[in-house]
Amino acid sequence: MRDVVKMITISRIGYYIFLYALALLISLLIGEIFRRKHQSETLAQILVGVLLGPYVLGILEINEFFVFISEIGALTLLFIAGLETDLKTIMRSGPVSFVLASSSILFTFLLAFPLIYFLTKNVIIALFLSTTLGATSISLTVRIFDEFNKLKTPLAHTIIISAVFDDLLVMILAVLVLDMAYLGTFTIQGLARALSNLAVFFLVTLAFLFIFMKYIDDYIMRFHSKGAVLIFAFSFALLYGFFASLIGLSPIIGAYFAGVIIAESDIENDIIEYVSPIAFVTVPIFLVTIGLRFNLSIIHNVVFIGGLLSAIAILGKILSGFPANKLQGGSHINALVLGASITPRGEVALVLAGIGYEMRIINDLWFSSIVFVVMATTFITPILLKYLLPRIPD
Repeated sequence: MRDVVKMITISRIGYYIFLYALALLISLLIGEIFRRKHQSETLAQILVGVLLGPYVLGILEINEFFVFISEIGALTLLFIAGLETDLKTIMRSGPVSFVLASSSILFTFLLAFPLIYFLTKNVIIALFLSTTLGATSISLTVRIFDEFNKLKTPLAHTIIISAVFDDLLVMILAVLVLDMAYLGTFTIQGLARALSNLAVFFLVTLAFLFIFMKYIDDYIMRFHSKGAVLIFAFSFALLYGFFASLIGLSPIIGAYFAGVIIAESDIENDIIEYVSPIAFVTVPIFLVTIGLRFNLSIIHNVVFIGGLLSAIAILGKILSGFPANKLQGGSHINALVLGASITPRGEVALVLAGIGYEMRIINDLWFSSIVFVVMATTFITPILLKYLLPRIPD
């Protein structure tokens, strides 16, 4: 009997490994096609999940192996995002980037919250989704700016710093909203508890930031073991994720702030280089899993809700370009470029949507609608920028 169980276990593991390899290879091939067509690899890998998933070809389905790899991928993705969050640069960047980031989150929230609350009659869902829609992703924007030889301009610098600001602000808000969601209802007591947990989390983060910069940074560089820096940094991200989970937050949120802490050290660039290969073989599975969860059986509702949210998501970001542009004293085209450049939603929005889905804050419809927003904004941004960028006054 034990031998039979062993054979079944080996067969099952082998099958999961086969599916993992298949998903990686197809993601690579489709991603390459999309990249050559100047489209987002993120979008390609989500579509791989949709096509191979239960609603189309039925080759892949959600299983515990994919869920685990997906979690590691999401954690690694936000760990790297944290590593790329340079607090010193943010503090020196001046008011324009901050105004662009904060107003984009505010306008999106003010537009999204009433609609979502009207449709759900649930404050927690409305708060969570309105916060999630505030996130931005500018990897596609950077590529388009590069095409037009405008990547080294002050305008591009403002947008890139703003995107970093945006991620930081959204993640801070997400900590608060997820903690309230953990209680399942919105109350004054719940808000007070969430704020106290938020204070504890950030006090510990500040303490680790000080300890890391003063002691650990130099000490870890003395290790001679192969891969010591990678093992230490990734273990720290996992342990900080565990700490976040202890106070009711997602481990992925903890990993992001672990990255923020390490980003202030001298080993930050080395760690990004070492951690990136982990992302190469786990993040595609995270994105494929997003596609597997995209529920095509309710596609009509998804298109309707996703279309409404996409319109709000685009409008909120476009409007944010005007107050930021007023500080710069630029043209209306400049304002539109600022707003359009931070329109795409990407990895951070998908990670937060995944957390919300796992915590059962949102259902299939709202999860699939957020994925729709990511795809729609990723598709529309190149069209907007390719029209606007040549029209920027010299």
